[in-house]
Amino acid sequence: MPRKFATWGLYTLLGAGTLFLVSCATMNSPADSTSAPTHTMTLSDHEFAPVDFVPQAGDRILISNHSDISHSIYVTYPDGTMVNLGVQTPGKTVSWVVPKEAKGEFLLQCWIHPIIRATLDVNDTRVSSSVSPVSSVVSSGLSGQEIRNGRQNICSSRNRRA
Repeated sequence: MPRKFATWGLYTLLGAGTLFLVSCATMNSPADSTSAPTHTMTLSDHEFAPVDFVPQAGDRILISNHSDISHSIYVTYPDGTMVNLGVQTPGKTVSWVVPKEAKGEFLLQCWIHPIIRATLDVNDTRVSSSVSPVSSVVSSGLSGQEIRNGRQNICSSRNRRA
């Protein structure tokens, strides 16, 4: 009799444990199937490509590195808070989610190559976002073409290969 009781108790315990695990797995599931939009930004030729979207709070931003060098993108929030997205090697994509209730200008910039930057204006009306052209970012007296030529010589790994 005790062995039969132990077997029955074991099955009951396993069943209760399974129900508990299933309920925990579904507890954090969203109530609806809608999700925030995902937008993609591209790094190529050592600069951000122009964006065709205006992010809202909660949107996911994917940043794809199509250049031939590594980058380390960080985001500066309107209040000055900085978030580092880590080192991004060629061909890799990093992700950043616009904070809930975010509003204002967010600056995305490469820590390694500070000339690489983009501004995202997060607001309720989806009015604007931009990628800063090289010539407006640097006030060194050099033309945009001179800066691009110099950047290619300094940053491009193609020029360092044997």
